[in-house]
Amino acid sequence: MANRGEVIKGEGQRPPRGKTPPEGELEQPRLSAPAAQELGPKSFGAAGPESPLMEVFLDRSLSELVRYYRHSSCGRLSRGLIHRMNTPLQILSFQLELLEQKSQEERRILPEVRQPVGEKLQALQRYRLQKIRQFRLELENLQALARAIVLQGSYEDTEERLELDLNELCRRELDLYQSQPFFKHQVEKCFHFQEGLPPIRGHYLDFSQSFRNLLDNALEAMEGAERRILTVATSLEDGWRLLRLGDTGPGISPELQPRLFEPFFTTKKGRAGLGLFMARRLLAPYGGEIRITSVPGKTWVTVMLPG
Repeated sequence: MANRGEVIKGEGQRPPRGKTPPEGELEQPRLSAPAAQELGPKSFGAAGPESPLMEVFLDRSLSELVRYYRHSSCGRLSRGLIHRMNTPLQILSFQLELLEQKSQEERRILPEVRQPVGEKLQALQRYRLQKIRQFRLELENLQALARAIVLQGSYEDTEERLELDLNELCRRELDLYQSQPFFKHQVEKCFHFQEGLPPIRGHYLDFSQSFRNLLDNALEAMEGAERRILTVATSLEDGWRLLRLGDTGPGISPELQPRLFEPFFTTKKGRAGLGLFMARRLLAPYGGEIRITSVPGKTWVTVMLPG
């Protein structure tokens, strides 16, 4: 069993939510006062505004804001396109249904055709029905994905607190990751969801974004691993809702673990280093805690939410 890591408790308040901009306009990225304070000089000791450390901090902050600006614009555009796909998908589904009906009618009259022509036509008809079934399955998967993305967008855009089912939220997010080839084909998945967890009243985006940040970290850690096993489990213990994510990456060295929640701290080139930091801040208003334990070949991240 891995040695227990430090308990990291959330601090501060949830950043204020802005109104959703009109379609075609871009929402300007913002830092809340608590976030700006935590990302300020105290993160760098006594570094002043003219120090090289503060210059590095400002440069990385601006780079991350540009990235957020691009991604938020792309996300809204993508949801709009997916919403507009519903009509052509429905038309395809209707036309496929007509094709299935005609194939069934053809199947009933084929035995009346003389041999050997009838036998050849029956073989062609069986092949066509098989392809129709494959097409139907792919179409249904595409429709389900489009509905999931649109539904997720509606949840994340709402300003109201909702009654959230932690299990359902995790399942929905994991289903969306099936579109990633690495997750779908190269990662062995082990999911255990305890039924009957009490609901959480909160903003959907706080929990979905936190879960995605933790999931992304786990997947990135396993990119070079020989065996890639992702574990996601929920449970209720001593009045706490627990969400555990385990990966079989290289692990985190003891000397690095105290720095995991520092903003912009990362060991991966090209990464922002904000995943754990933002997960802690998003869950802070709900009394959430995050524990990390790690040994070579196994890392566990446990999110604790009071009941």
